[in-house]
Amino acid sequence: VTLHPNKYLMLSAGQFISSDGHCQSFGEGGDGYIPAEGVGAVVLKRLSQAQADGDLIHGLILGSALTHGGRTNGYTVPNPQAQSSAIARALADARVKPRQIQYIEAHGTGTRLGDPIEIAALGRVFDGDGVPRGSCRIGSAKSNIGHCEAAAGMAGLTKVLLQMRHGQIVPSLHAQRLNPHIDFEGSAFELNRS
Repeated sequence: VTLHPNKYLMLSAGQFISSDGHCQSFGEGGDGYIPAEGVGAVVLKRLSQAQADGDLIHGLILGSALTHGGRTNGYTVPNPQAQSSAIARALADARVKPRQIQYIEAHGTGTRLGDPIEIAALGRVFDGDGVPRGSCRIGSAKSNIGHCEAAAGMAGLTKVLLQMRHGQIVPSLHAQRLNPHIDFEGSAFELNRS
């Protein structure tokens, strides 16, 4: 748990932290993130072993890919080429076409620059496959609980598994008005706000 006041002083001085206290993933006015703390755990097994053991199976990992952030113009500026490459490789590894995907749990930190770059990277992969406009819902747990820095991936995975269990997509909060630097209408993505 990282709660020392100096962390928040440094984040504020560097203008990393949201000025209004909310993470506005893909929303207008997003100017920073909100730190959060979290912990989670999953047990990974081969499907055959989990079935043999009689385990409750919450989901299957069909493919994966890793990448370095790549060359960027700064710590807070993601590289869209590196992101789209990782996305394309993960889908190829899973043998899944972008048009088969109905929901993406995005990183969505709620920053003016990072969120549009993330949508652009996803768009490179999805537009190349001819995915119809607005056919894939997108969201980010960060709008609901903040950026669980060391546990952000676990928070996103948990959210996806719970959405699958309950058959509902959780709304992204603080995005009544969309980030004007993201062309959602011309993309395959629709931010789930209800």
